[in-house]
Formats: sequence, structure tokens, C-alpha cells
Amino acid sequence: MIKYNINETVSNVKDFFQHDFWHYMNQGGIHVNQLSSPQMSSTGPSHSNVNGVEKSLIADLSEAEQATYRAETIAIALNNCSDLDNSKHQTILRSAYINELTDYQIEIKLSFSDYQLRREKKKACVEFAERLEFWCKRRNINDLPLLMSY
Repeated sequence: MIKYNINETVSNVKDFFQHDFWHYMNQGGIHVNQLSSPQMSSTGPSHSNVNGVEKSLIADLSEAEQATYRAETIAIALNNCSDLDNSKHQTILRSAYINELTDYQIEIKLSFSDYQLRREKKKACVEFAERLEFWCKRRNINDLPLLMSY
């Protein structure tokens, strides 16, 4: 079992959404309306590792294209978070950090108790951190902050 610090990871994710998320979206030219579009949720090529040609293509992107690639990677990680009946991680993250709803508004929206939302919000933050780490590796991005705290 992989050991990580849950509270630090949650703090890192909250800090990322509050301070860095919109910077990456703006730098990448991604508008809030595009965050859930089908092209943002695509998983890319079917093979699991990036080969030398793909690495070279990524390196040859212009600065603006690289910014868009980073922003798309963040959006893919967010869109990839689970949204099951009992957890709603993607909905929690979007509601709290993109739509800036209060915890009370999210509780009403999801019919969650205060305790249930606090528990699921922590899980959602950890899931996002794990998925962002995966998608950074998958898409060969080395310049986004790692949010998991080990």
C-alpha cells in the first residue's frame, strides 16, 4: 500500500485550485465552458507509454501550444475523476473550486450531510492529485506541480 499524507495532499489540491488552476487555464486558452467538452475528456492514444517520437513532438510545440497541452492535461485529470452515486468526486471538485459554491450549497445540491461532504471532499482531492500525476506521466508533462504528498 502506498503511504501518503492525506491532509497535506488535500491542502496541496485546495491551494492548486485556489492559486494555480485558473492561471494554467488562462495561459492555455481554456475557457470554463470547455472544461467538460468531449475533446477535453479524450484519453489520447491507446498505448500506455509515450514513445520518442511523441516526446519530440511535445518538445517541438510552441510555448502557447505547450500551455494549452498543460491546461488540457489538468482538464482531463479533472474530467477523469469519478462521479459515482455515493461519492460524486468530480461534481464536488467542480462545485467547490470552479463554480465556487459554499459547502452548504454543495450539501444541498448532492443531498449530503456536512460529515459526508467533508469526507468525500478529502477523497475527491486525493483522487484528483492521483489522476493529475497519472495524466502528467501519460502525456509526458514534467512542469506541473505534483500534488500528492508522500
